[in-house]
Order: sequence, then C-alpha cells, then structure tokens
Amino acid sequence: MSPSNASIEPGIISDDADRLAAFYLEALGFHLHRELSFPAGEVRRLVRGAAQLKIYQPAEPNGPPARPAEWHRRAGWAYAALHVDDAAAEVAAVREHGGSVITDVTNHRPGAHFALVADPEGNVWEILQEDGP
Repeated sequence: MSPSNASIEPGIISDDADRLAAFYLEALGFHLHRELSFPAGEVRRLVRGAAQLKIYQPAEPNGPPARPAEWHRRAGWAYAALHVDDAAAEVAAVREHGGSVITDVTNHRPGAHFALVADPEGNVWEILQEDGP
C-alpha cells in the first residue's frame, strides 16, 4: 500500500458503546457507518468526512479506566485531533451534549485555533481549525 492510500481509524474501548456513539453522532457530527458483533464484543464504526472512529464494547465489562489528574501526564496515545471549519461551534456542541472543555478555543498561531475537549468518558480531542492552505 502506498502512503497516499493510508488512513487511520483510532479506537475507543467503552463499556457503553451506544451512549458514547450517541455523543459522537450528536456532538461531533459523526455518522454511523457500520455496527459489527463478535463473540468478544461489539464495534460501532463512525465517520465524518475523512475522519474515522471505532468504538469497541467488550462482551465483558472493563469498568472505568484509571486516568491521571491531567490528561497529558500519561505516556502513549493520549489524544487525537479533529480538523474542523469552526472550532467555536464544535466546542459549543461538545458542551451541549455532555462533553467537557479542557482548554477553550485559543488562537495559538496566525491562522490557527484549537481547543481541547473530552467526551463523557474522558477521551481527549484537540479541535483544530486552520485557515487556508
């Protein structure tokens, strides 16, 4: 496979995939692409434009994850970025649908704004708006 054909589909493990998927559908504008069931659990595959997200619910519950007090104090994969046209509108939708705002919309360099938000289970997303090419 050539690099131009590569894509990434991050996965979130949840003990309530229906509830978490509803947040992504309602707050962040994803669409349900497919639901799959396996003996080991269920998967909701969500898409929004080129963005893809997988929510996996194991057949046996895991319980809440241990999270550090600050999201960036855990090594490894800690967040994903969602590129959007209107960061302020995205953040408002996150608030409206039960997510939380870690860092409100901030202009961090010319032509770019970002915010850090968390879904209802604490998974962190960078909402990134970049003007122009």
